Amino acid sequence: MQRVGLYAWGGPGTIRLLQVKYHAPRIDAASFMALYDDAALAEAKDKLGVTDMWVTFSWGFSTATEQPDRRFIVERLPNFAQYDIAPHAYVQGLNLVTDEFADQDVFCCDPHGRLLPYSKGRSFTCPNKPAARAVIRQRVEAACAHPFAGVFIDNLMFGLPPFMVRRDYTSFFGCACEHCQAAFRQQYGYALPTGPRRSPQQIADTLDFRARTLTDLCAEMSCITRDAGKTFGVNLYDPYWHAPEFHFGYSLAQLGPHLDYYLIENHALAASNRHLIPLIAADDKPVFVVSYRDGIGHDAAYTQAEIDAIWCEAAALGYFPALKATEYITDGTWHALDLSGIHAPNRSGCAERTDISASEPVRPSRWIERRLADAGSAIYAPTLRASLENTILAHVVSRLKLDTRVMRAGRRYTHGA
Repeated sequence: MQRVGLYAWGGPGTIRLLQVKYHAPRIDAASFMALYDDAALAEAKDKLGVTDMWVTFSWGFSTATEQPDRRFIVERLPNFAQYDIAPHAYVQGLNLVTDEFADQDVFCCDPHGRLLPYSKGRSFTCPNKPAARAVIRQRVEAACAHPFAGVFIDNLMFGLPPFMVRRDYTSFFGCACEHCQAAFRQQYGYALPTGPRRSPQQIADTLDFRARTLTDLCAEMSCITRDAGKTFGVNLYDPYWHAPEFHFGYSLAQLGPHLDYYLIENHALAASNRHLIPLIAADDKPVFVVSYRDGIGHDAAYTQAEIDAIWCEAAALGYFPALKATEYITDGTWHALDLSGIHAPNRSGCAERTDISASEPVRPSRWIERRLADAGSAIYAPTLRASLENTILAHVVSRLKLDTRVMRAGRRYTHGA
């Protein structure tokens, strides 16, 4: 069966999140509010052949704040049934809106007790904290109480990634809270390094610790979802392009048994997704791929030619195409995709596309790099937060596309290499 996905954040919650995440954004609110209406779904089915849509249920606000968001999508679920489109409930939880959970012990922290920023107005939560785990579980259970086809947890990340990676030395990464320290000591028999990791063994143990934690979280949420008769998925970003254990904290091999499909986001719109062939060829689960030019906050609406290229490559390589339907920014305004000028994609005549750069093995550290990592680890979280919260710094970071550059950094780590 040919499946087609639409990655479609809409409704009042998405508008509210954009206002939290960015500095005074201009938003075409009507386009977000109409995304799940009968007419929009009819057009998506007719022109793109959409079979699956990932839709906004919980953006990481407090339950009280996002009740209107949940009602908004639940009231529109009959529209999806009418067009035989499976709606997957999007659930946020591994980062939350900071101010809305200020009185709860849910957030990751650095060695100095400072919260770890995910974006402007949001911070990473720690899946080793009982209160954070409860927040995620409550949202998954709430979604399962409605006729969604599945539940989807986005932004599967456990704390900050390291800004410097060497074979024998990394800057601070992950979470240094007391719950992580206690769990790490119990599992590995020594204290969790709360600054840079200073040996291959410390690095390997920290990577293993984060991966085991996220696997345990997903196993619990998968059981809840599957017991409710629904499918379970998470955002994998691109596990073959990046080193997910470093960037995000998960292990694909460990997560696989708990997932009912793979959904991958990457920046391969102008490149090839051939690097994903081993995953596609395994043929044990559906593989959906969402490819960007430069990513959320940078991409204007896609052209017909770009949509054709996505469908064409998907047919050639055997994955299911998935198109981002919202969070485009054209002429300075955030908006959903307008399908009125789009026709059914052309799946033939694929243009040759360049393979992405292969990741490179990391090398041993130098003395000066270790000193820089020591100094940088102490100011990592507050510097990152300033770059997100300060209007001028955030503008510079966006213009330079630093987030995209970091995400495209290929690095391969092998313990003991």
